[in-house]
Amino acid sequence: MLKAHGRLFYIAVLLLSVVGPGRAAALQRCPSQNELLAKAEVVVEARVRSLSIGPSGFITADKDFPGQLIRADLEIKKVIKGKFAQKEAIIYGVPFPPGPFTELASMALIYRYEGHDTFEWELSRADMGQGVGWFRINDCIYYKFPELDAGPR
Repeated sequence: MLKAHGRLFYIAVLLLSVVGPGRAAALQRCPSQNELLAKAEVVVEARVRSLSIGPSGFITADKDFPGQLIRADLEIKKVIKGKFAQKEAIIYGVPFPPGPFTELASMALIYRYEGHDTFEWELSRADMGQGVGWFRINDCIYYKFPELDAGPR
């Protein structure tokens, strides 16, 4: 009996790893990009100056806190919606959905490829308390990346 359950579990894990559960396996779907843009307070046109994935460096008692964080350094080209005075912003996230990680990585690779390296991004602030916060990647936020033609394959 136990072997049968183990075999079934193994097959289920194998099947999910091949097919993939998709972004919405355990999450609610994000609203459409049009709805997110309407709700956004600050939207900028930006370029990814650098992108890194590494240890978070945070000391926390929460054992479920992810050990790895994604950090993207954005160069702000212009403000599309709202007010944002700085010319740079740093956004953080964890390597789990939701979040357009492939697109951010592509934008980092083509940095300074004029006319193709800018995209729209909502600067959505997460607060930690006592006036400390960060801009987040993992959220239902507005973004719009350019269509990139990879050429013939």
